[in-house]
Amino acid sequence: MTSLKCKEIFCIIYSALLFISGILLITFSVILSYRVFYHFNFIPSSTIGPFIVIFILGFLHLFLTWLGIKGPTREHNFHIILFMIFTLILLISEFAVGIWTMMLWSEVSVESYVLMSKSFNYATKDATPISCTNPDLSNGTVKYIYEKGCREPLIKYVKYILMDGALIGFISGLFQALGIFAFYTFFKTLRKERAERMQRMMTLQREQSIQGQQSQQMSPQPTITPPAVITPPPTATPPVTTS
Repeated sequence: MTSLKCKEIFCIIYSALLFISGILLITFSVILSYRVFYHFNFIPSSTIGPFIVIFILGFLHLFLTWLGIKGPTREHNFHIILFMIFTLILLISEFAVGIWTMMLWSEVSVESYVLMSKSFNYATKDATPISCTNPDLSNGTVKYIYEKGCREPLIKYVKYILMDGALIGFISGLFQALGIFAFYTFFKTLRKERAERMQRMMTLQREQSIQGQQSQQMSPQPTITPPAVITPPPTATPPVTTS
């Protein structure tokens, strides 16, 4: 019983951490999405995909908190099993987000270069000036001159964002694995505890039945006396007369 109670407390603590992790996922996904949109002209549009998925997964974390608290406290098999199924889905999804982000990380160098080349092509409309020191621009005053250009800093900037997204996905997946382990061990201990409770109840009923039979056998039995036979009084014989 003590082991079951400790595991129940651990599951409740995990559910509270799951709620906090959901808020963190939503917050970080919004921040990283903003950093992507800030330079969206030079960043592939596919880069925003993982952060949208992380944003949705954050709300699923908040939903799972309800199942994670209700299942162990009320010992409902349905809620516990449903929690483990949803947690397994989250684990697969979050690891998939991490792998997806790493794939984008390996492709961002080429795609960002293509987007920058199109933006700096003066033959196209609304092109971005290729140099900050272009004398034809109205803003001719330059405070800083980047000799290496903006390609390498931009690619490094995007890779850092994608690396953060991959770490969020993998760490969240490991956290879900911990939740599956915690709730599985609790469910296993709960089933064992229920079997022991049932065994103790059956044993107690059997003992009470035996004690009832023994008390009936040991109680004194009432003696039944036969009814007394009442003999009728003798009848007087009439005298015999002689003539």
